[in-house]
Amino acid sequence: MTTNKLKALAFAVTAGLFAAVPAVNAASCSGVNVYPNWTARDWSGGAYNHANAGDQMVYQNALYQANWYTNSTPGSDGSWTSLGACDGTGSSTSSSSSSSSSSSSSNSSSSSSSSSSSSSSSGGSCTEVCSWYGQGTYPLCSNTSGWGWENGQSCIGRQTCESQNGGNGGVVNSCGNGSTSSSSSSSSSSSSSSSSSSSSSSSSSGMGSSTSSSSSSSSSSSSSSSSSTSSSGMPGPRVDNPFAAAQKWYVNPMWSASAANEPGGSVIANEPSFVWMDRIGAIEGPADGMGLRDHLNEALAQGADLFMFVVYDLPNRDCAALASNGELRISEDGFNIYKSDYIAPIVEIISDPAYAGIKIAAVIEVDSLPNLVTNLSEPDCQEANGPGGYRDGIRHAITELGKIPNVYSYVDIAHSGWLGWSDNFAQGVNLIYEVVANLGSGINPIAGFVSNSANYTPVEEPFLPDANLQVGGQPVRSSDFYEWNSYLAEKPFVTDWRSAMISKGMPSSIGMLIDTARNGWGGPERPTAQSTSNNLNTFVNESRIDRREHRGNWCNQPGGVGYRPTAAPSPGIDAYVWVKPQGESDGVSDPNFEIDPNDPNKQHDPMCDPFASNSSNSAYGTGAMPNAPHAGRWFPEAFQLLVENAYPPL
Repeated sequence: MTTNKLKALAFAVTAGLFAAVPAVNAASCSGVNVYPNWTARDWSGGAYNHANAGDQMVYQNALYQANWYTNSTPGSDGSWTSLGACDGTGSSTSSSSSSSSSSSSSNSSSSSSSSSSSSSSSGGSCTEVCSWYGQGTYPLCSNTSGWGWENGQSCIGRQTCESQNGGNGGVVNSCGNGSTSSSSSSSSSSSSSSSSSSSSSSSSSGMGSSTSSSSSSSSSSSSSSSSSTSSSGMPGPRVDNPFAAAQKWYVNPMWSASAANEPGGSVIANEPSFVWMDRIGAIEGPADGMGLRDHLNEALAQGADLFMFVVYDLPNRDCAALASNGELRISEDGFNIYKSDYIAPIVEIISDPAYAGIKIAAVIEVDSLPNLVTNLSEPDCQEANGPGGYRDGIRHAITELGKIPNVYSYVDIAHSGWLGWSDNFAQGVNLIYEVVANLGSGINPIAGFVSNSANYTPVEEPFLPDANLQVGGQPVRSSDFYEWNSYLAEKPFVTDWRSAMISKGMPSSIGMLIDTARNGWGGPERPTAQSTSNNLNTFVNESRIDRREHRGNWCNQPGGVGYRPTAAPSPGIDAYVWVKPQGESDGVSDPNFEIDPNDPNKQHDPMCDPFASNSSNSAYGTGAMPNAPHAGRWFPEAFQLLVENAYPPL
């Protein structure tokens, strides 16, 4: 989570950026891509994510031309030239990925079109709106302080708008001529017509972002894709891989704006990532942030047909560490509170028919069941291994979520550096299978498993393809770094995990996810070839791309942005995803920390102290970065380093 000011700025800068865009029917703008439907692909040939010199785009009913390569908002800087307002104003709103809105849509399910009070598309009339730090204008909320959601769109409370510190923000008058089209759309939250989804881009293209909609400049009314979202309230058929079936993945505007505000961050700011529901209060959301329903409403506004979030509030959570200690205790009726105050409200919100057209991918309780495999010496984990603990909590969660047709649950299995040893692997498969199998009639089985959540283990070790390769008469896996673990990277680990689960009786349709947000390990320290040394440890240390001092180091490591979110990158792998968004801290570095007012249960873990030793082997340091805030809080230094060390390079 970010600080309050960054949260407000994050929502502000991007809420309008991904909101419904007026359809362009005028001659001068006809056939031109509507921002953010970019005109050019990235370097890998994958997603459309920028404009080249001479490319034109429509933004807020005005036509712009790119002066050079740019991925900024049209008109926001010197990379764009304004060519003037479009002749006339669009008459319908479309959250589609089609670059030219269709006027032939017939079966729109919109039931309300009460114009926002800030609508001013007809000339002459003026209305008050909020100019947020000069970045854009937004409606003033009628009934909400801070940031809110009224009439199907984002709005800002008057007091919040007037309290901006510096810049050109404040309450201003907007007068006609379509100048405030970002806040003048006819705001029905169920206005998505069947024409709004042009089957333009696949989320599985290369390493590019699956959120970018490749622009189809035809004014097609086709909606054959499953992304004709939301408003019909009719779920599509259940699919094998929700990531591959989706046309547009949700982009969290809070994280997106924080990313865009950092040097170099705009390159990844439009990538999709998971939203964490890490406490009961996160479901409704803080006054200056977004709750679960806010995010889902924003997904509707974006035209997204895939939303991703993390279920993370088990009693005795994080039982073997301290940085992410939870709010619930098993000894204090935590299991019943988890069921009634945490899972039940989540289920109530995501089962709302308004969201039935959105595929919802849920990562279930990061690191929890793996702790029952390896950390039962810890008293909290011993308690979590009993009644009302992790087994009961996770089975309850996946059972309740499994009753919702458009929800796809992926249970966390830690990573290869945790459950990769043969004993841990076998015990992990048996324990987790017992929890997730045979949920009962009428309950959808889990969609699969997720590895490397919030961790740094690479997808592959390109210069160490064989764990049994002999160097100096010893196998690579016997080196000090790998400590006889046969799995040196995530891809072979998840491939074998999937096979083991299918062998035990799980359906062959299960897929795997790998969190690649921070495991790129690029930058100047990345090896470029296999070592030629005959010394085993030298050979491994010179060949491995994982540059951690010790493989067990997990807190605020200097990794790098990894593979961009991509559907179906390999057989059996549903997607590379960003579960832990870059820039969000793993835990506070200062042992003399101040309490996090939003989540006072978070503590200091010595593994987050850059001056401490590794808790499992004191011969090594933690490798943690200094100056880190509490877990989930925005950590700009970490974000910047991850961007600098990205691989593939940004």
